[in-house]
Order: sequence, then structure tokens, then C-alpha cells
Amino acid sequence: MRVKEVIVPLLVVGLVFVGFGDRFLPAPLSTASASTREQLNGFFKGMFTGFSTYNRYHKTEEMIRQAEGK
Repeated sequence: MRVKEVIVPLLVVGLVFVGFGDRFLPAPLSTASASTREQLNGFFKGMFTGFSTYNRYHKTEEMIRQAEGK
């Protein structure tokens, strides 16, 4: 059995479970789907909290602060 023949259907089932499982699955599985989605959201959100946005006017703002004497 090829790996692609197994991985692609499992990936599709996993994405449907996480994305839409709480809407049509019975009670124990729907809560598991919703909690899995919340945990994945928290995980991915936590991965990107350390990045700061680029401020293209940083040097200009710093020069204005220095000129104002702050």
C-alpha cells in the first residue's frame, strides 16, 4: 500500500473533523472536535506572538523624540 493512498484520506478526514465536526457529529465527538480546534487555534496563535510588526517610520519617530528632548 502506498503512503499517499493512506495519508491523503486521513488528512481530509482530519481537516473535516477539526473544521466541521462539531456541527454534524454526535455529542462526544462534537465536543472533541470543538476542543481540538480551540487547542490548535491557541497553538498557532502562540507560535506567532513573538513576532513584532515592522514599523517603517521607526527612525523618523526616534528622531522626533530626540529633537523634542524626550
